[in-house]
Amino acid sequence: MVKQLKSLFGECPENFDKFIFASQAIQAEVIKYFIELWRMDKFRKTGIIIWWNLRNGWPIISDAIVDYYNSKKLSYYYIRRVQTNSCVMIEDNKEKGNSVIAVNDTRMEKAGSVIVSDGDSGNTIFPSSFKIPENGKIVVGYIPENGKQRMLIIEYRIENKKYKNHNLSGKAPFKLEDYVRWYKKIGIKKD
Repeated sequence: MVKQLKSLFGECPENFDKFIFASQAIQAEVIKYFIELWRMDKFRKTGIIIWWNLRNGWPIISDAIVDYYNSKKLSYYYIRRVQTNSCVMIEDNKEKGNSVIAVNDTRMEKAGSVIVSDGDSGNTIFPSSFKIPENGKIVVGYIPENGKQRMLIIEYRIENKKYKNHNLSGKAPFKLEDYVRWYKKIGIKKD
């Protein structure tokens, strides 16, 4: 865990509460990344990781998404966001910048709109509308890479229902303080 913390945040927090948050953030970002990777590469990659460790059987640090005391970890909420029937995500595209991709796993065409904003300034970076074919995916557009570390906030609407996602953009390590600030803006509502 210490190696993972240092790879994403450049340090291992000594404060226990910060350590817990940072370790859960890493787990959530990694699992979210893999789910999005498979969904954005739909039809070329057709499998996804098997959730073999949903809940801890004893109080330990692990990759389970629910702890021993039945509390949902941060990864639970990130997974819930990226496993909706239709989802908008951002993929790093080395040639064109960041691809905004919409995926639809239903048997009906879906139409919607998306706004991607900067997590620090709140400025809109990318607005667009889209139509995703049934059981399909589309590239909605591209966001030029600016080389800075940032959190991109993805707010989208499909059939008058609002959704939210995010993308951690830039090269690690990120400052934990920056991540905490961005996390407050992504709007995770815990049950």
